[in-house]
Amino acid sequence: MARARQEELWRPARDVPFLVLCGAVALSMLRSTDQPSIELALAGTELTLVPADLALAALGALVATSLLGRGALPRPARQITLAAAAFAGWLLLSSVFNGADAVVGAVKFLEFGLLALGVVLFVRRRVQLWLLAGVLVALTVAAVAYALVGFVERPGQRQPSFLGEHDFAALATMSLTLALASLYVRERRFGRLALVAGVAGALGVVLAAALAGLLGLYLALAALVGLAALRGTVTRRALAVTALAAVAVTAGSVSLRSGDLGFLNQWFAAEENAAPGRYAAGWSQRLVYSYVGGRIFLDNPVLGTGWHGELPPSEFARYLPDARRRFPDQPPTYFPRPDRDFIPQQTYDQVLYELGVVGVLLFLVLAAIAVRTVVGVARRWPRAGPDESLAFLGALWVASLAGALAGAALFGGIPLAAIFWLTLGVAALLPTLVPPEPARRAPVERRELAATAP
Repeated sequence: MARARQEELWRPARDVPFLVLCGAVALSMLRSTDQPSIELALAGTELTLVPADLALAALGALVATSLLGRGALPRPARQITLAAAAFAGWLLLSSVFNGADAVVGAVKFLEFGLLALGVVLFVRRRVQLWLLAGVLVALTVAAVAYALVGFVERPGQRQPSFLGEHDFAALATMSLTLALASLYVRERRFGRLALVAGVAGALGVVLAAALAGLLGLYLALAALVGLAALRGTVTRRALAVTALAAVAVTAGSVSLRSGDLGFLNQWFAAEENAAPGRYAAGWSQRLVYSYVGGRIFLDNPVLGTGWHGELPPSEFARYLPDARRRFPDQPPTYFPRPDRDFIPQQTYDQVLYELGVVGVLLFLVLAAIAVRTVVGVARRWPRAGPDESLAFLGALWVASLAGALAGAALFGGIPLAAIFWLTLGVAALLPTLVPPEPARRAPVERRELAATAP
C-alpha cells in the first residue's frame, strides 16, 4: 500500500513540462547578477543571458506548444490571465518610447510571466501543486542555511542569503504561511512538509528582517484567520500558535531592524532641535524617494514616464533641490544622486510614476480579480475535503505579496519579480483544482441503508 501511494505521488512529478517549470522556478530564485552570464549586443544595448533565461525560454516553448495544442487556457484562469496580460502589455508598450535599455528591462521582468502560464498549464493535479510548494520550501531551507552561515560570521545583522533581503523575506513568508494554514484544517496530507516549511519560514523572515516582509506576514495572517472563521475551522489552539509565531517572528525581525525605524523617532521625538541625521534610517530614505516619485507623478499623471526600471537623471534630477528643502535633516547619501539612475524603492510608487494612472488602474484591476478569485476558492473548497490547506494557499500568498511589494520595486532578474508572477499563476490555477462537493445521500436512502445494515 505504501509503495502504491509513493507511485501515485511521483507519477505526476515525472511529467516533463512540470519538471521544466520546477527548474525554471528554482533558477528564478537566484539573482541574475549571481548567475554565470554571457553578454550580447542588441540594438545599441547589451542583453545579458543567464541560466534562468534559458530555463524560461524552454518553458516558453512548452507553453506555446501547449496553447497551440489546446487552443485556450482553462476557463477559470482566463480572467486573471487577461488582466495580467493587459498590465504587461501596457508596461511593455510604455517602455518602447524610452529606448532599447528600457525595452530590455521590461522584457527581463515580463519573461517571469511565463512562470504564471506554466503553473496554469502544467500543474494539472493537486499533488503537483504540493510538489511545487515543496520546491519553494526546499529553496527556503537552502536560503536559511546560507543565511545562518552569514549570521554566524556577522552576528546581529540582517542577512540577504543568496536572494536579497526582501526577496528572502517574501519566499520565507510563503513557506511560513503554508505551514500555518495546516493548523486550520483536519487533513494534513503533507504534515512533514508543513513542519519544515514552518521552521524554515520563521527563521527566514527573522534573518531577512524586512519590515515590508512583516507587513506581508500580518496581511497573510489576517486573511488566514478571516477565511478560517468564514469556513468555521478556527480553534483556540490554531489561534494561539498563529499568535505565538507572529510575536516571535516580529520580535526577532525588529531586534535586527530597530535602527531603521528612525523616522518614527523623528516624528514623535520631544527634541525640537535634534541634530541633522540623528534619526536617519532605511525607511527615512524611502520617504525621500517617495517624495521625489510623487513629484514625478504629478508632472506625468496619466501616462507616467513610461517604464524605465531605473529612471535616468532627466526624469528626476530637477526635483532634488525641493526634496532637500523638504527633508533638511536627512544625510546627503539618502537622496538620489543627480548623475546616476534613480532606483525605485517600492512597487506601488514605481507603478504610479512610471505607468501613470493608466498603469495604476490596470494594476488595481489585476489585484482585485486576484483577490476575488482566491477568496472564492477559499469559500468553495469543501470543508474537511482533500488537500484542504490549498483552500487558503492562494489568499495567503496574494496577501503576503501585497506586503512585500511595499518594500521593493519590480525589476528583471530578481526573485521578487518571479514571486510576483508565480503568485498570480497559483491564484489563477486554484479554481481548477477545487474538489467537488461530496455527494449527500437523501434521508430515505440513509434510512434504507441503516435498515439493511448487519
